[in-house]
Amino acid sequence: MTKLKNVRCGIFAWVWIVSVVGFSAAAQAQVKCFPERIKSVEVMAVGEVYYTTVSGVKRRLTHFSQYGAEAMYNLVYRSINNVQIVQVIYPEGYKCKDPDLKVDALSVILQDPRVN
Repeated sequence: MTKLKNVRCGIFAWVWIVSVVGFSAAAQAQVKCFPERIKSVEVMAVGEVYYTTVSGVKRRLTHFSQYGAEAMYNLVYRSINNVQIVQVIYPEGYKCKDPDLKVDALSVILQDPRVN
């Protein structure tokens, strides 16, 4: 029984370490685009969602088939005609100033610029 318990603990510890290391690596592999106000949100008939910043940059946000797409869309849409700004986070290697319209965002942060 003791050997079995030690094996279970060892496996649990290994899985935990791999999860933490994997999560840390994934958390570091992100590109945060500069926080900006949003001018428009475009939803295509096929489910693709794009947004355009007030500076005129168009980026892909997500596809409605993706988990969390509706929440991301709602945050970006809610920021239009508001004082809130949006910071969108993309996978490592994404170029915010030269956007790839095939790459989905990883997450969205809604910010109030009046709060430090």
